[in-house]
Amino acid sequence: MKKFQYDDFSPRDVWLLLRLDTQIEEQAADVYMLMDLPSGYLLSHAIAVTEGLEKQEAQDLFQMAFFKAKYWPQRVFIIKGDPVERSLKAIAAEHSCAIETYPKSAFENLIAPVKETFGQHVYSPSSVAYGPMKDEVDPEEVEAAKHFIPDAYDPCPCASGKKYKFCCKPIFREILEAMTEAEDGRKTKALKFIQKAKTKVGETGEVLCREAIVYSYFDTAECERRIDRCLELFPDHPRANYVKGINCREEGLLPEAIHYYQKAIENYPRTDRFHLNEAYNNIGTVYFDLGDFAGAKESWEQALFLLPSDSMVKRNLHKLIYSNPNLPAAMREISPMVKRLFEGGRQ
Repeated sequence: MKKFQYDDFSPRDVWLLLRLDTQIEEQAADVYMLMDLPSGYLLSHAIAVTEGLEKQEAQDLFQMAFFKAKYWPQRVFIIKGDPVERSLKAIAAEHSCAIETYPKSAFENLIAPVKETFGQHVYSPSSVAYGPMKDEVDPEEVEAAKHFIPDAYDPCPCASGKKYKFCCKPIFREILEAMTEAEDGRKTKALKFIQKAKTKVGETGEVLCREAIVYSYFDTAECERRIDRCLELFPDHPRANYVKGINCREEGLLPEAIHYYQKAIENYPRTDRFHLNEAYNNIGTVYFDLGDFAGAKESWEQALFLLPSDSMVKRNLHKLIYSNPNLPAAMREISPMVKRLFEGGRQ
């Protein structure tokens, strides 16, 4: 899918309705903005704490934009599947505007400057990967972080069946802070953030799993106890199964590791391409260690299909499969799915 650039548009033709996330008084909220293209000028905004905008809220958003722009556009672009679409159709029809929907990735270059500025002034989970980065941060990690945070209306990665906005998103800040503190060796501070998350939402599968991950940096046995308790209460929690898979692999329990990785893959929402990529990459490594090269190849190729920018998966495939002289020629052939990615210039 093509990614739009500002110079793709003519004046007075297109408005883009974009959505960023924030938090208002501990409640997850969305900020809708109308942007003029190609100028990039933000015409109006509205805040939604429920799902999408009500029709009157959407009307007010468009009237404010018209007041600034002094014209109605020919087209309005929105993200495919955004719940605001149902409110826009009647409004757009009143002003002879065509509604066009595209995947979120198509607008990435247009929205990135807004996310960077927005994230510098307002708490916004989706702006984390767009803010100023330290010099030592790997650009690939920054790119991966853009896929890490689900859209507000995607199924929650905890497999609760709820949408992310109304499930784990309200504790995003606490979880992120807990993980950062743990990685930096500050156990007490990390656990304080976990406790804050518990205060907000209780002992959910996500909170218990993250608590186990905190302990993984300091106490392996305690991490194991915590992850087992999480799985006892929430046996289908994908991240907990993924962590259990990591623990089993480190203990040399490879068949058990495969079992838990597969359980994670079964339960992550299909929209969560980042974590599915991660799980397929890890299970591919275990298959390779077991000498199941067909399983490794299939898993790594699936991981690459989910996240074509993953350089680690590319290295695994090229070094251990495609260029491995110890494998049969048929095994070393690039699968059609991956070949199409490479031919499309996405390697």
